[in-house]
Formats: sequence, structure tokens, C-alpha cells
Amino acid sequence: MLAVLVFYILQLRFPDHHNYMAAGIVSFGVGVLSEAAQIPGPRDAQFSDLVVDGLGVFGALGVLSAFDEDVRRKLSGWRKPALPVLASLCLLIACAPTIWLSYAFTRQYLAFPELLTFEQGWERPTFGQTSQVRPTIVAAPKGWPAAGKWVGRSTEAGRRGTLVYLHPWHDWTGYSKLSFIVATTSGETTIRISVRDMAQDDEYHGIAYDRIVNVAEEPRRVSVTIDEILSVVDVRPIDISRVESVVIGTTEPGKGIEVLLDDFRLE
Repeated sequence: MLAVLVFYILQLRFPDHHNYMAAGIVSFGVGVLSEAAQIPGPRDAQFSDLVVDGLGVFGALGVLSAFDEDVRRKLSGWRKPALPVLASLCLLIACAPTIWLSYAFTRQYLAFPELLTFEQGWERPTFGQTSQVRPTIVAAPKGWPAAGKWVGRSTEAGRRGTLVYLHPWHDWTGYSKLSFIVATTSGETTIRISVRDMAQDDEYHGIAYDRIVNVAEEPRRVSVTIDEILSVVDVRPIDISRVESVVIGTTEPGKGIEVLLDDFRLE
């Protein structure tokens, strides 16, 4: 969209020029600056994002130019039909992550109050750890209490020892508790459960529910009541209709704790 907008702005200023190349350079340059701006911040700059940006710019401008009679007259032979086909393919590849993410969150809404089971491919965009680290999906151990065939195996990542970071469906109104199944792969340890809402104002930035629980090799279902979460008041209570994240992490980062996680749901 940016590439098309830049193209038409340039056409208004330079109507006698074909501004596809200039629009492409400007639009891709904005993408490069956007990724560069993420390097010092909390987000991660990724080369793959630049590739997607480039495909999107080429695809959008390629489709646009395919309807330009002046451009079509300069193309001959196989190039004339190839341009719209190739541009459309690039545009489709560039849009695929957004389409997949939209599908995932639609499915998440339909599955609610089931938050994460590690059973469905569409769940992958809704959970992770830090940077590019992700929990792996493994077969459930014999005797595992949940009905699913798969569980998440997570080794702590990042300086805070994150085990799983979940973006759930946000509105928890009307439910009494959050629960999930957890077990360690060796020995007993403690983990921290955090729930945060979507408030972005600096005044509320630190608001989160935190609870420490003991876990062992024997799987157990851990429950957190909504009343417990609402009892946290730091300037204001947590807004249970605008939940932003559920984070499971270790209480002592750096020990390489590994856990099995499964069946996050509201009850």
C-alpha cells in the first residue's frame, strides 16, 4: 500500500515520468529504516522481514504497472503475460504471513476458552518465548493428564528465563479461573506465572499479576483464579476484558530449567 501511495504522489509531482523505480526505492528504504529502528529496542530486526517488504513492494508496483499501457507497449513476447503473474505471486507471498496471522487469531477466537493446547498448527503465531526461540512440540508422556497427543517442551530463554509467552484471546469476562498443566523434566523447581493487560500508558506499564508455584516431574494442573488476578491493584486493577499476555518463566533464570506445558484454558 505504501509503494502504491508513494507512486501516485510522485505521479502528481512528476506526471511525465514513470515513477515505479523511484516509488520502489523509497518504499523499500522505509522498510529498511523500520527494521533498523528495531535494533536498539525491544523488538527484533529480521532480514526475513526485509525480504517480505521487498516482495510486497515489487508485487504491488508490478501489478500496478501491468495495467499501464505505456509499460505494456514496451514489453514483448513472454514478458507481457509474465509481469502480472510474477507480481501477483510476489504479492501473495508477501501477504501470506498476514493472512496466516488473521486466520490464527480467528481460530483462536472460535476455540476460546481454550487458550493453547499445542495440538493445532494455527496456534503457532500466538505463543513463543524470546527472540526466535520457541517451545518445541513433543509427544505427550505416558499417563499425561490432558487428552491431547502433544505438549510443549520449553527450556528457559532470555535473561528473564521465559518458558512460554502467550498472547491469548483478550476478553476473559465471565470466567472464574485460568489453568494449565505443567511438569519439569528433572527435579523440583519453581516457576512464575504473570498475567498482564493491554494498558500502554506509562503510568500503568508495570501492572501485572505474578504468582510463584512449585512444580515437579509429576504433571499437575495449576489454577489461578480471576479474583486473584483482579486483586492486584497498582494505580488501578488489571482489566480482565483486555488481557495482553500470559507469561510462564523461571524464578531463578540461568539454571537451564526445562518444563512440559499443556492445556491452557479458562474455566
